[in-house]
Amino acid sequence: MKAFLITYIVLINMTGLILMGMDKLKARRRRFRIPERTLFIIALLFGSIGIFVGMYIFHHKTKKPRFYIGIPAIMAAQILLTGAIYLWNKVQMERPAQAVQQELDLIRKLDEDTISSFISYENLMNSRLTSGEIGADATQAVDLFFENFTYTIKTEEITGEEATVTVQISNIDAKELARDLCREILKDSVEIYPEDSGETTTADYYRLLRDMLSSNTYDIVVTDAIFHLQKENKVWVILSDENLEDELVGGFISYMNDPYILTAKESLEIHLDALKSLTAEEWMDYLEIEDVFATYNSEYYSLIDEEFISQLADALDFEILRCTEDGSTATADVRVTSVDMTSVLAVYKEALLAYAGTTQSIRDNSTAFSNETSRMLLEALQKNTDTASTDVTLTFSNNGTTWEVYFDSDFTNALMGNINAAIETFTSSDS
Repeated sequence: MKAFLITYIVLINMTGLILMGMDKLKARRRRFRIPERTLFIIALLFGSIGIFVGMYIFHHKTKKPRFYIGIPAIMAAQILLTGAIYLWNKVQMERPAQAVQQELDLIRKLDEDTISSFISYENLMNSRLTSGEIGADATQAVDLFFENFTYTIKTEEITGEEATVTVQISNIDAKELARDLCREILKDSVEIYPEDSGETTTADYYRLLRDMLSSNTYDIVVTDAIFHLQKENKVWVILSDENLEDELVGGFISYMNDPYILTAKESLEIHLDALKSLTAEEWMDYLEIEDVFATYNSEYYSLIDEEFISQLADALDFEILRCTEDGSTATADVRVTSVDMTSVLAVYKEALLAYAGTTQSIRDNSTAFSNETSRMLLEALQKNTDTASTDVTLTFSNNGTTWEVYFDSDFTNALMGNINAAIETFTSSDS
């Protein structure tokens, strides 16, 4: 604003000076003159100094009373008005509210030095992240964060050398932004086979924040920030603290470090989605499968494993039936859909019984017997198109940072197509 006013005053007075010179030149050549009203308008628009200087440089209109009296009068009045405004502004600048206003106006400049003087980059981070070098992404992210920032000073209270100023701040919904950001951070952390296996750094975090602010639209919400000031050498100084930093960003710092910002159900969904996204090859590595059905048959076991894992990757699905939180503990009922191993083993058992009723089963040696029974298991898997659902109950807890989800043996059993129930049915003499 100050630079704009200075530029304006210089330009309007240069205009006045130039117009006086042009009018003098037109007068000598007896051409169409510049109206005196125009010259007075320029003077009234704070170009009086330029008009006055032009009068005596060009020896123009110095004998007309309206000019040699009027222009100096206008100039004197403007100088007095400027002085009065300066003194009024100086008095106002000595007030706490004006000190706060001056500082908050700097946020709109949004350069790195200005932003970091208000908001600690480290504090804006989620506490679970590792530190790292802060670069241009951080400045861009914070720039976008404050893009819609506005404020209104509500109250000013002065008690001796101390003061409190309450400011109403309008900015993006920091809670929804924090929820979205924490959700993405958790997705990255539970991704079983991330493209980048390194730890998430500060630069990664701010890159994610920048991208999220660029692609999403958030509502504008109104919050309050309380400034505490102290007078030092007749100047009001803002006492910065963590609460003020948090209030300036609408509670974003608190939300980012709230271990309950995501519900237990949301956290569980993210973990389950990470499993659901695995490819067959990734499942093979993740489960460390080698001869999953213990056939001990070197010719067929890898084919059996590959067929089972391929069906698992295609069939796997989850449904959270219920999830309740009790303090730092959560209990969830999850329906796991996977390969119908009961159906697979039923087909396999039928083939085994048919094979057992032949003379071939008696003639085959151990190697041939193993090959034949393994082949039948592979064939039973290849014929299968059925899926089955198994309900399991998971119990997990919040470790003070986030919901820590872990899967027990019951979940693994359901993942494997309720293999325990399938084996029990397979070995039952009733089936």
